[in-house]
Amino acid sequence: MKTYKMIINGEKYNAKIKKYKGTFMLVEVNGIDYGVELEIEEKPKVQLIRSNKTTPALDVAKPAVKKQPAAPGSVLAPIPGLVLRILVKEGDEVNIGDTILVLEAMKMESEIASTASGIVKIIKVKEGNIVQEDDVLIEVGE
Repeated sequence: MKTYKMIINGEKYNAKIKKYKGTFMLVEVNGIDYGVELEIEEKPKVQLIRSNKTTPALDVAKPAVKKQPAAPGSVLAPIPGLVLRILVKEGDEVNIGDTILVLEAMKMESEIASTASGIVKIIKVKEGNIVQEDDVLIEVGE
């Protein structure tokens, strides 16, 4: 039998529950058995009402946007990310493989290399820009 501390009419007692069935208990307090009936409040039943399924009025699927093929010498973003640093200026001469930009994605920095040799013609992004995969970052030409 487990002993519980109970407050009865403002007084503290050690009580033992001898039997418990449904809402009735036999409780021993100071060696005397008492029959106790628990009063349980009826909670309102929550009823789930479902409506008939309907098809959405709007087409939520976005059609795939087809980008124009990049011009030769275009340096594309290999992954979505944040442009941290641009290491070249328009007019600079670069070679294939030169690091020209640093991109951050998922807390990792990636050095982006030039895909062509030549002169930096146009820088299409600024530091702090967020870019998507295959966005043109820099155009290199002759």
